[in-house]
Amino acid sequence: MEVSCHCGNIRITVPATTEEVTSCNCSACSKYAALWAYFSPKEVTITSTKGAISSYCWGYKTLEFHHCDNCGCLTHYTPTKIGNENRMAVNFRLVYPSIIHSLKTRYVDGAADTWAEINK
Repeated sequence: MEVSCHCGNIRITVPATTEEVTSCNCSACSKYAALWAYFSPKEVTITSTKGAISSYCWGYKTLEFHHCDNCGCLTHYTPTKIGNENRMAVNFRLVYPSIIHSLKTRYVDGAADTWAEINK
């Protein structure tokens, strides 16, 4: 399955879709309105035009958010700390809406730093 930013300068191939996405209410994710699908970095292929990807790291600096320099779409995040390198996230807001609607959405409380699941 391939997802891409709006202009197509960043393309991400994942092995298949997922059954669940995560919506986090931390200060970054809530502003990005991302829906995260998690994969092993070994399963994901990212291709881009030269210089298309920019990154942003904030707070505890445990995650690096990546976006397209041309269209601005947030495409994925990668961990920055050792011990968490086996999981990355792809923004599933970039897939067709029909796929998103077929997935369970898990809500987590990143705003309170508990990361506990929120029942909705």
